[in-house]
Amino acid sequence: MDRRDLNQRVYGLLQEIGVLLDDGDRGVMRESGLTPAHFNLLRQLDRGPDATGRTITRLAELTLCTRGNVTRVVQRLVEAGLVEIRSDRSDQRLVRVFLTELGAQRLAVAERAHDRLNAERLGEFTDEEVADLLSHLTALSQRLRKHLAER
Repeated sequence: MDRRDLNQRVYGLLQEIGVLLDDGDRGVMRESGLTPAHFNLLRQLDRGPDATGRTITRLAELTLCTRGNVTRVVQRLVEAGLVEIRSDRSDQRLVRVFLTELGAQRLAVAERAHDRLNAERLGEFTDEEVADLLSHLTALSQRLRKHLAER
């Protein structure tokens, strides 16, 4: 098998894994009334009394989404009472997104379910295999981010 074939097989497997992960996540998130997009965004928000919130721009960077998509997700989360939007203290032109108490509760339920799911997904691998996988995937993620930034 030549390099082109290897690259295509790796890419195909990564696409398949993405679909499988998303499908499993959707099932687990349903239990807590969230979608994977809601879950991923909520996980990016500060928790606790000293929370500073996040701007839409920063949430877009963290979730690899457009600001428009993040704005739509945030609006749905506001309507569900899971986040609130407040003006930035130092720059009134900016808004910051904060997790509400209800949002923190739902997120905690979703995180526990997600942790159980990931334990099942990776449970048959040894710690060393998981560490190796993490190392390779981290390197791939960094390269992909670099290519994205260069565009």
